[in-house]
Amino acid sequence: MITKTPDVVQSQLLKVLSQLSLSKQEEVLKYALLLHKKQQFQDWDSISDQEAADIKAEFADQDLAYSEGILSDYLYQLHQEDVK
Repeated sequence: MITKTPDVVQSQLLKVLSQLSLSKQEEVLKYALLLHKKQQFQDWDSISDQEAADIKAEFADQDLAYSEGILSDYLYQLHQEDVK
């Protein structure tokens, strides 16, 4: 099998896609999105437990900071409504 460059594959793919009906193009898009999603899960599954824990901790801190900011704004708005 001849190895093709990404440019060649993309060019061939665009050529084939342009010849398909819109409904078939939508099917191809759904399939491509499915493949992309599966790849993301495979990428996540391939990281070490330590890397996963680090990422979860990083986002937990960001989520907590965001939630606290939103909550303080919300509490302020509730207080303003009570004052009215």
